[in-house]
Amino acid sequence: MNASAHGGAPDKGARDGHDGAPKVSDGAPDEPRDETPVYASPFSGESLFIPDEATTDQGALADAAAGDAGTPPEPPTPPVSPARANVVLVALAVSAFLFVTNEIAPMGLLKSMSEDLGRSEAQLGMAATVFAIAVMFATLPLAMLTTRMVRRWVLVAALVIFTAGTLLAAIADSYAVLMASRALTGISHALFWAVVTPAAAGMFPLAQRGRSVARLLLGPASAGVVGLPAATYLAQQTHWHAPFWILTGGGVLLAVLVAVLMPSFRTEQGTMVRGEFPSMRKFLRVMAVTGLMTAAMALTWTFFSPFVTEVSGFADDTVAILLFVGGLTGVVTTWLVARFLDRWPVKAVALGLALILVMWTGLAVGGQFKPVVVAMIGLQGISWSILVISVVNWALRHSPWTVDIGNATYATLFNAGNVVGSRVGAVMLGTWGARWLPVASMVLIAVALALVLTMPRGRGLGRGLGRRLGRRRGYPAEGEASAPGLDVVPAPSSVRE
Repeated sequence: MNASAHGGAPDKGARDGHDGAPKVSDGAPDEPRDETPVYASPFSGESLFIPDEATTDQGALADAAAGDAGTPPEPPTPPVSPARANVVLVALAVSAFLFVTNEIAPMGLLKSMSEDLGRSEAQLGMAATVFAIAVMFATLPLAMLTTRMVRRWVLVAALVIFTAGTLLAAIADSYAVLMASRALTGISHALFWAVVTPAAAGMFPLAQRGRSVARLLLGPASAGVVGLPAATYLAQQTHWHAPFWILTGGGVLLAVLVAVLMPSFRTEQGTMVRGEFPSMRKFLRVMAVTGLMTAAMALTWTFFSPFVTEVSGFADDTVAILLFVGGLTGVVTTWLVARFLDRWPVKAVALGLALILVMWTGLAVGGQFKPVVVAMIGLQGISWSILVISVVNWALRHSPWTVDIGNATYATLFNAGNVVGSRVGAVMLGTWGARWLPVASMVLIAVALALVLTMPRGRGLGRGLGRRLGRRRGYPAEGEASAPGLDVVPAPSSVRE
């Protein structure tokens, strides 16, 4: 038990050494710790903020000492044991499942909402727009506001706000109350996704970051396969309020679980503080790719139903089945790609873009043929899952700030692409029809792929030295290089690409 459990400050001398001087590691990595000493509240035994003097980076001191001795410094120590980290990761993945289920629930509830509230389906479509706008504008400010807070309590706060928003939806009896609920859950969504990815990855060794991110994203990937159909069915059998009552109960339970299970650490105390290769130039390129790929997806997939019914000739009652096919392949792909993401982090982005370019080309050329459309929908689930996981991982690698700010910037661009793409798609649909939507998406993805394939090679340490340092510090070996900028492996921040 650490000093914080008694409601007081940890003794600085006990923490640093016998005489109050900072204790320098002898080069061997510390055992994973379940808690980080902090100044605690006299009431709860926990703290919302960790003062600067309580966060002396012992790893940095050890790295400096190791550097002076001419030996490579040790990788950062995870702030929690592996078993506990995995349990917390499951809780966060389930939380992500609830957040995304709430986000997309109106897709299956619009008709029920429209009949009950006396509004048209077009007016109820504002539920998605209000939500997206709240997420887009709130993500980065909330990330900056909470960057010095303990990750556990930021996530608990997001779940509490989420629960309040879904409760408001569960009792909504007017259009205005429903819109207020969507705005509130949009803010909680922004706060959750601003911090959850780096917080989850920060509990694991740096070389396992890609795998931990992929496993976290299994939750939202499952929302389209399980969450949306379940919410739609429940609303059809009972009332559209019912799914929101379930989400409210889940939010309460998960807020308690995260508060109890997750360790108290700030961004600087996890294994991810900044990207291994911080670069504003490369990060901006990643953001351009993010905006292009999400705009391309939203441009066509927002109007999936009119495309497959008007262009491909499918019946209305087969739309849900087609979406299930894409969602199922996405979940399977998310699980399988986890093992490869740490070894080929940027090549995975190029692969995802290449596959989705094939998908958009197939729909643009053969959208009138049902077998082609079914195959392309399956390919969409595969390629989009690879992209979502690999691009956020890529963004974290090059974040020029702390990873939570970099992740929030990524989330902002992701949602901005959704808003812009859906608006452009709506204009195109009304002007030229659904037939031309995948053509526009294809052009956007081609530009994004060109940005990835023309990524300049990194500078600094040579590939051989970088490879040797990576192995000595526990990072995976470098994959074979085939295109400029794609031969990068996770490595310490002192090693440039």
